[in-house]
Amino acid sequence: MIRWPAILIVEGDPELVYVHDLADWENHPGAYVASRSDADLLVDSLGKVYELPGRAEPKAALRPTGQIKSLEEILGLVKAHAASSGACCVAKLYAPSIEEAYRIARSVMDEQA
Repeated sequence: MIRWPAILIVEGDPELVYVHDLADWENHPGAYVASRSDADLLVDSLGKVYELPGRAEPKAALRPTGQIKSLEEILGLVKAHAASSGACCVAKLYAPSIEEAYRIARSVMDEQA
């Protein structure tokens, strides 16, 4: 079972997509974009990695891969996201948990909006 929030990781793109909950995911166009790669992933706030559903499947049909991203891996993704967004002092970013790292990513996204 997915523990929300989660982030959508698009292969080859440092930008992350923050997904608040299942309803947010089901309303998000990222699940079915034509350019979606099989390497695109959703990672929940425990670090559990999920494959995205196929285009003919319901959006909620996320499949666990059995992989878990560490806090360090997640922080690396968040730092890359912040750097690509023009944030300063990215090297100093720290979070004690994956959920807190996602909050940082979300705040960077909110600043861009």
